[in-house]
Amino acid sequence: MNTLWQDVRYAARVLWKSPGFTLVAVVALALGIGANTAIFSVVHALMLRALPFADSERLVMMWEFNRPREQRQNVVAPANFLDWREQANTFEGMAAFVDGNVNLTGDADPVEIPSQYVTPNLFPLLGVEPLLGRGLTDEDATPDAENVVLLSYATWQSRFGGDPSVVGKTMTLNSEPATIIGVMPADFHWFIKKSSNTGKPPEVWGPIGFTEQSRVRRGRFLTVVARIRPGITREQAQAEMDALAARYEQDYPDFNKGWGVELVPLREQFTGEIGRALWVLLGAVGFLLLIACANVANLLLARAASRRREIAIRTAVGASRWRIVRQLLTESVLLAVVGGGLGLLLAWWGVEVLVALSPRNLADFKDVSLNLPVLLFTFGVSILTGIIFGLAPAFESTRLNTNEALKEGGKGMTGGRGSRRLRGAFVVAEVALALMLLVGAGLMARSFMRLQSVDPGFRAENVLTMRLTLPASKYREEPKRTAFYKEAVARIGALPGVESAGAVTYLPFSGPGSATRFTVVDRPPPPPEQSMTTDVRLSDANYFRTMGIPLLRGRNFNESEQTEARRVVLISESLARKYFPGEDPLGKSLVINMRATPTPTEIIGIVGDVRHTSLDAEVRPTVYWPHPELPLTVMTVVARTKGDPLALASAAQREVQAIDPQQPVADVRTMEQWLAQSTERARFSALLLVVFSCIALMLAAVGTYGVMNYSVTQRTHEIGVRMALGARGRDVLRMVVGGGMLLTLIGVVLGLGAAFALTRVLESLLYGVTATDPATFGAVAALLLVIGFLACYVPARRAARVDPMVALRYE
Repeated sequence: MNTLWQDVRYAARVLWKSPGFTLVAVVALALGIGANTAIFSVVHALMLRALPFADSERLVMMWEFNRPREQRQNVVAPANFLDWREQANTFEGMAAFVDGNVNLTGDADPVEIPSQYVTPNLFPLLGVEPLLGRGLTDEDATPDAENVVLLSYATWQSRFGGDPSVVGKTMTLNSEPATIIGVMPADFHWFIKKSSNTGKPPEVWGPIGFTEQSRVRRGRFLTVVARIRPGITREQAQAEMDALAARYEQDYPDFNKGWGVELVPLREQFTGEIGRALWVLLGAVGFLLLIACANVANLLLARAASRRREIAIRTAVGASRWRIVRQLLTESVLLAVVGGGLGLLLAWWGVEVLVALSPRNLADFKDVSLNLPVLLFTFGVSILTGIIFGLAPAFESTRLNTNEALKEGGKGMTGGRGSRRLRGAFVVAEVALALMLLVGAGLMARSFMRLQSVDPGFRAENVLTMRLTLPASKYREEPKRTAFYKEAVARIGALPGVESAGAVTYLPFSGPGSATRFTVVDRPPPPPEQSMTTDVRLSDANYFRTMGIPLLRGRNFNESEQTEARRVVLISESLARKYFPGEDPLGKSLVINMRATPTPTEIIGIVGDVRHTSLDAEVRPTVYWPHPELPLTVMTVVARTKGDPLALASAAQREVQAIDPQQPVADVRTMEQWLAQSTERARFSALLLVVFSCIALMLAAVGTYGVMNYSVTQRTHEIGVRMALGARGRDVLRMVVGGGMLLTLIGVVLGLGAAFALTRVLESLLYGVTATDPATFGAVAALLLVIGFLACYVPARRAARVDPMVALRYE
């Protein structure tokens, strides 16, 4: 230990005497270690940290999927869920839930809050107990039971000030009193975005119950979570569910034909779309750290040449090779630790930037922090980094002829051929790694630009949106719902600065929407496994003009059709193209399985396609009913304005509350904000990859320049001899640039080969660009060759201007 402490003190003195070298090395390492720490903190929080549920590795989400449509992770039919729960033997239990919004009214301004209605066994299934009060019971889910709710911890704090006596109090939800029976713990975050109609974590939970009517196979709207029994694998559970699905296809072909079941681990469900992107980013910063290591290793090799005399003297007085290697490794590890400390500061700032840039609609980044596991990761990376970049220079530095190194002006002062080859190998590695990063960044950037250029099917600029949820207890009669929305749209449309206003149930990019099967009247129904499906939206006539969705053929809804059900429907262009090829669909009738008693509705018009789920998803067939056809309580009002849409938000809210003072207005935002949210994941991944790649390119350029500059310095005497013997400046220029460009070219070739293999992992993250896009590969290779040429040209010009008389006296 005493010897180690001596090595550390000596290393500190040596590094302190070379401030320029130490600063450059520490900054390079800090960039690599800091980037790795910041990304690892996100990966740890979202993908490695234990979920706050008992034995979470046995929890799975259960989804239905329709094989002909190849659409995975569909919500579940209540009748199927009830049969699963009774007949599946590989599970300890199953629970179901459905998200929604409720209106909270009382003394303060009315607000809409996200809610979740769950089977009473959900919380015991997850292994979570309320912080205060009690959980839900089966009695709470009976039809005649008192209306009860549990609060989230955040809602308890924000709306009730953390009052410990909140249990037993009432709150008014959807114009009805609800008794608070408990408060959930602070770390309980239960939100499955895939099936959420709200896009937000619930603030209150209530019970959901089932009756015999629930066993009628009609409609899918539940989300299901299950716990696999101990000793049973997920594959075994999946096999049992496959068998049940096959049986239900035989027993209920009209409803279940073509439908299967998919089990997804809970961890995988939570990370969702962002998981693969995070692993890609972690790999990217790993490459960045390797480039930083190669850079510092080159610096150490260059510095070792000037210390060969010192090392020779230590060897001559009896120091063993291992003793010298240990001292040099101590210096490199000390450099890495200092770089890690600075990197930790960069990571602390970087985590804040990552949280600010994070796609909040894809994952919850609020728990990302520099905790103990992250600090241990940083410490481990620092030590490992110091060993990695210090080992080769240390061993190379001790490979010397002691007698020759002790001679004044001997060849040993310039380093041997092995050292030059090693420095060249590090340059090649830096260029290859930088090229791989740049290719990945280029592909992601091109993909994002392609995504941005996709036509969503509407004009998003200057459109204000706001969601209204009418309480069913207050608006039981369907005509009252229709009348409310008609008046709200009319009032908002009459505001100064509003060009037009309309309403629709499911706004593009706002949630999963609603889909169902349909048949064409006077056409033989297809087999159940080839059933026709469509998205279903309710709207008024003004919605299409407000959103800029073109009417291609036929007509729009008329006034009477927006007041009472007249059995008419508009269809999208994709539905007409898919299900009416070579036919004129106008005047034909569809039976859409959305009502309790499906009845034919006549096609009166065809409108343009709209991308409702995401820009990179295929356009789905869609039908638009006028609101009276199925008067739901939830609608989104849209208004096209002449100026800034958000400037009219307060005025629009006042018009709504002039109709009903207790009616809250929710999710007030522009259509451009909805559109931007749909591309957040692509923007996040592309931006970070571009930033990391730019740092890698800078480090590679600096590394190449440093090696060539050092080479010129060490060969000054040789260059002087060449010029004294008749070599011209351009000959020297060609010699230096050629040597550097050869290293760069080798690095580019190796990098292209590695990138061609590794970019396949990006395929699922790309849109409109292949993982082997020739334009991206070519552009990145050309960029690196240009950067490499510039990094070689500057030292080469200095070499070409060497004065032979000065150079001959250099050594």
